[in-house]
Amino acid sequence: MTRRDLSFLLPALAAVRASAQDDGTELPSKLYHDKQIAFTGDEQKKGRRFFYGTTHTGYRIEMHETVLGAGTQTHAPHKHEHEEIVIVTQGTVEMYEEGKTEVAETGSVIYFGSNRMHSVRNVGSTPCSYYVLELRASGA
Repeated sequence: MTRRDLSFLLPALAAVRASAQDDGTELPSKLYHDKQIAFTGDEQKKGRRFFYGTTHTGYRIEMHETVLGAGTQTHAPHKHEHEEIVIVTQGTVEMYEEGKTEVAETGSVIYFGSNRMHSVRNVGSTPCSYYVLELRASGA
């Protein structure tokens, strides 16, 4: 991880921790207004968390949005236990999953399964944006 990555990550983590921490209580029904949730980061990579909480069954879910500048990769390929659903809302991204790549255009949906090496990169000449819904087991 570079210093630049850390300079983006630390303020983002602090903001997320302060604004949307899961305390184990059930996530309420709520409208999340676009203009009321601020981005952190810069024009090459910025993001914002809409929610992170627990459902009535104890399952944890998170929704966030990422915007990447042209040619920017969200992060190096990595894996984790939880699954992710990525909804591309603007631009063109290249998804990497277990050594293979495929291009996803606006309106496409990507599903990353548990413990699969994955990443996303903007392969367009304009910014791209996408929503991520993370599906976490209870207690994860």
